[in-house]
Amino acid sequence: MSFKKIALTTALFASLSGASINAMADASQEITLQGIITSTTCDVTVNGGKSVLNVGAYKSADFAANTKLGSVAMPVALTNCSADEEGRIVVQGLTSLKNNDKNIFVEDDANTVGFMIEDEANELITNGQEIAVDAKVGETTEYNFNVGMASTTATPEPGIYSAPILVAYVVE
Repeated sequence: MSFKKIALTTALFASLSGASINAMADASQEITLQGIITSTTCDVTVNGGKSVLNVGAYKSADFAANTKLGSVAMPVALTNCSADEEGRIVVQGLTSLKNNDKNIFVEDDANTVGFMIEDEANELITNGQEIAVDAKVGETTEYNFNVGMASTTATPEPGIYSAPILVAYVVE
């Protein structure tokens, strides 16, 4: 058999294999879209305007399932408000499907390792939870969260982890 015939046969087989795999895929999938509309006049600054908050390095053996390890401040500042406002700070992001409390923020919802966030009362927050905060005109209003790592298992896989979140100030 010539090389040309082998290449054609291989290409045909590969395309048929791909077609059969695609034929087994679901015909539809639901997703949740998230967005926020606010009437705030304040500027919101998280973590001093830095886009990354490094919460540290920890040993896998130090983890307990569904428990925050470590505590690094994540300040939120409300500035330049042109009016006194009564609003709510909300944190949105993906949470692990392996954590029913929806309080381990992850990069991919199939991940078992991510980050837990505590409010000023040292209570863990969940995705979409709203925290009442009043802002005053001409003042800087600060609210401080604490962030640590977390895992749904007691022995998380070593690696480098991140999780995108959105922090917003919602005024109606």
